[in-house]
This record gives sequence, C-alpha cells and structure tokens, in this order.
Amino acid sequence: MLSSLGYAILALLATKPQSGYDIARQMKPPLGFLWQARHGQIYPELAHLVQEGLVDFERLGPRAGPPRRVHAITPAGRTELSKWVARPPQPRPMNDELVVKAFALRKAKAATAIGLLTEQMKLHEHRLAALEQRAAAIESRDSGAPDPGSARFGEFAALRRGIGAERDYLAWCRWLRSQLDPAKASIARAKGRSAAKRTGALRGR
Repeated sequence: MLSSLGYAILALLATKPQSGYDIARQMKPPLGFLWQARHGQIYPELAHLVQEGLVDFERLGPRAGPPRRVHAITPAGRTELSKWVARPPQPRPMNDELVVKAFALRKAKAATAIGLLTEQMKLHEHRLAALEQRAAAIESRDSGAPDPGSARFGEFAALRRGIGAERDYLAWCRWLRSQLDPAKASIARAKGRSAAKRTGALRGR
C-alpha cells in the first residue's frame, strides 16, 4: 500500500497531468483542501510513484530556466487509485496543537489567550474565504453544484468538506474566546458572588 500522500497525489494526477510544483501549490498549507504536505514530502513521493510504475513523466523545456517534469498517472496508477477509493479509510488521530493549548489555557493570561485565538480566527477566516470562493467558481461554471459524473464533482465535494470543517473550527474559536473575555468573566464572577450571598441568606433564616 502507498502512503495517504501518495494516493492524494494520484487523485490530483487523475484529473490532469501536472508538475511537482503544481501539485505542491495545491497542497500548500494553509489552503490545501485535499491534503497538506511540504515540497520535501511531495517530490520523494512522486519519485516513488514513478518507480512503482503508477506515474510517468515527460520533460518539457520552458522558454526560460531548466526543463520541468510533467507527471501523469499511468493505467496501473488509475487501477490502484480505483482499488484504494473503495477501501475504508484508515483511522487518523486528531492531533491539533490549538486543542492542547485550549486544554492548558488556564496557564496563560486571558489577554494573551484571547490574542492567540484572534490570530487563529483570522487565519481560518482567510482559509474559509478562499475555499468558499473556489467552490463558488465551480458552481458558477456549472450553474449550481456539479453533477456527480462531472470531472469537477470530486473537487467540489472535497471543498464542501473543507468549508464545513473551517466553519466548525471558527465557531469553536469564537466560543472559546467569548469564554475568556475579561468582561464576561467579571460578570460571571459577580453572578457567582450574588448567588452565594443569596444562598447564605437563605441558610441564615
């Protein structure tokens, strides 16, 4: 079996031949919606796919600079990709550094934590806007969501998943930031003291 990155590369090449740079651009964090990987991961994986006979390439000489390799999926690669698509996905742990930070936020000052969350929200709002713009462009070309038989349907489906995940992540960040807001925390403490006084008064009767 190939790595998940290898199958992601095959999936991209199944749409059209591409250079390593083209593939890396589509997987560049934080905007890669199908899979995220660095140049240093992608090129060795491409070489492995070529060695396995699942991908082939040709060298094209540009007008300036060194020649570039344009990779294309082979019939064997399409067969392997079809088999893999039908298999259940491997379970993946949710290793999110911000979740760990949220777990330990009591160790940081509220203002510092709020600043961290605000920056993360800006990052994910930018990513969400880019994904929504890309999905809207597909819908505009197809006069709505593409048909499942369309070549663009797979990209649209992956975009929808990425958009949903970003919206959910932003909602969680907004909730977390609201809980850390000093004004809100002060009101909560005041309500707690008031409730404690009422309880004490009732007990003294």
